[in-house]
Amino acid sequence: MGIPIRKPWAHRTPETEVKRIRGRKGQAARLRRLTSEPLCVDCKAAGSVKAAEVVDHIVPLAKGGDDIDSNCRSLCHDCHRKRTAEQFGFKSKQTVGDDGWPT
Repeated sequence: MGIPIRKPWAHRTPETEVKRIRGRKGQAARLRRLTSEPLCVDCKAAGSVKAAEVVDHIVPLAKGGDDIDSNCRSLCHDCHRKRTAEQFGFKSKQTVGDDGWPT
């Protein structure tokens, strides 16, 4: 009797598999989405202008969201990190300024 091999993907079925656009089609979709919405929507709502760098899923794919344009928004890296932390319950790290005080 050997050690059983754990297959982490064994619980996946075609019904539960995430339908993510990959490869050239995925890169083309990302470029199209960032071109159509070049500014970060969260920064724009806050009154500042910052270039969008990440296509974020409003309902994450891991939580059953679809990889379609109506479920996507363009965000900068900072806003994407904050949104992901909110959606998945992560705690954001406190940053410290040059003076040693939290920012």
